[in-house]
Amino acid sequence: MLEILTPEARFYGGEVEVVTVRTLSGEEGFMADHTWACKMLGNGEIRFREKGSKEQRRAHVSGGFIDVRGEAMIFTEGAKWM
Repeated sequence: MLEILTPEARFYGGEVEVVTVRTLSGEEGFMADHTWACKMLGNGEIRFREKGSKEQRRAHVSGGFIDVRGEAMIFTEGAKWM
């Protein structure tokens, strides 16, 4: 499960197999049921593949952080589809 939350609303929520984000130390990927991780995000692209899909979806986020505890939650100041 991936949720992307902005101060205004929930931008995205759904089942994903993998999510790739730009952290402050570089690009990192997280698969479903990943062990706990919490990373600061830089401004930039995130990519994810929904469960059962071969296509990746892309969005731009304005900083924030990702909290992964089996499920991934991204908290960001802003998000838009690319």
